[in-house]
Amino acid sequence: MNKSFDFLVGVAKHYYLDSMSQSEIAKLYNISRPTVASILKECREKGIVEIRINDNSFFSSETSRRLVERYHLNMACVVPNETDYPLTLYKTCLEAAGFLSSTLENKMNIGISWGTALYHTIRQLPKIALIDCTVVQLMGGLGASALFYDGSELARILAEKINGQFYPFLSPLLVKTAELKQALLSEPGIRKTAEKTRMLDIALVGLSSDLPDDSAMVRAGFLSAEEARRIFEAGSCGHLCGYHYDNEGRFMDIPINRRVVGIDTSFFMNIKRRVGIACGRQKATAIHAALKGKLVTDLFTDELTALQIISFYG
Repeated sequence: MNKSFDFLVGVAKHYYLDSMSQSEIAKLYNISRPTVASILKECREKGIVEIRINDNSFFSSETSRRLVERYHLNMACVVPNETDYPLTLYKTCLEAAGFLSSTLENKMNIGISWGTALYHTIRQLPKIALIDCTVVQLMGGLGASALFYDGSELARILAEKINGQFYPFLSPLLVKTAELKQALLSEPGIRKTAEKTRMLDIALVGLSSDLPDDSAMVRAGFLSAEEARRIFEAGSCGHLCGYHYDNEGRFMDIPINRRVVGIDTSFFMNIKRRVGIACGRQKATAIHAALKGKLVTDLFTDELTALQIISFYG
């Protein structure tokens, strides 16, 4: 039987959207019911149909509720830990991808930072045919040692998946002087992206510890271990969009923050929804500080990390 793409889509729509039985579809197309079952299986294998189970318990558990109430969050998704960290991160990002697929709407302006968690989230996001959306890279990133760390690649993939327009920050994340930063921000292409960061509806960000051995900026090659040590000793707890913040979740007035090329921190705090995605108990202190400072409004994390955060306030 010659099964065209349109035919496969038609059968899938009748079954999943029109609630027709396999027998009714078989009669409609003059084929057998087992053939319909085989076609539906083929639709799933080819990605024409994607089945997702929304387990709302991740959003309504006692741990989730305590995080929401303590930090006045819009939402907290707490995913049970698996046998290893990569699988836990994968499942947390799968939930974040599901959240985005149901939250993103037409005419939205979306900002995105960088990092492993966002890479896995965007990778698992299904294609969504949205209209008149923009995706804005939140900060520079040229020079990251791994491509998936670089926000421009993540922003490009996200824009492609939602049929949106892509605005990259075509500059390094860190430059040598604050004066050079201002000069770069005056360049037409970079200035255009910077202006787009003033009108975002939602931001997707990773959160990282500033412990030198755990710093994502060290792993990505943006900082040396020695530079990270000095920043940590100056009182930094974590970083978000390249900006370092203290134990109260306040962006620090330190030289390195004045050399970050990206969204202005005041514009960032004006974004209505700031979704943080981060796993791992080594990040608990940094996530706790970000929550205290209201740097994020929504959180996706794992249960052991969430319990560690809760233990900080009793």
